[in-house]
Amino acid sequence: MAARRVYIAFDYDDRDVKENLVAQSKLPECPFEIVDSSILQQIPQDWVSVARRLISGSECVLVLCGEQTHQARGVAIELQIAQELGKRYFLLRGTRKGTPTRPRNARASDPVWTFRWPTIHALLDGRTPPDEAAY
Repeated sequence: MAARRVYIAFDYDDRDVKENLVAQSKLPECPFEIVDSSILQQIPQDWVSVARRLISGSECVLVLCGEQTHQARGVAIELQIAQELGKRYFLLRGTRKGTPTRPRNARASDPVWTFRWPTIHALLDGRTPPDEAAY
């Protein structure tokens, strides 16, 4: 199975969810593998240009939606970049407790999908996921 180069946009408070997603993708039973092309170190001054370059080189963008994502300026900018570049992007429920919120630049028609392997696998493959969106 070929690994998928994916940029993951996430609020810093949800970094454990992001790390879990990448780790799970490396398990042999996982139906997909993610090559994380997100910004992995402390954000540099020119992080927007770094993010644009990384998003440009990615197949798609996964946006983890936690309880405070609507206030995460960086996530909103990353999503805007994905939209400007015409990249596929998907909103994923990035919290088990509480209610996930959408980034400010999300379209009203963008569903927030459940964080399950079959769902993510289908989205990465360009198929409709087997389950309903979280909301």
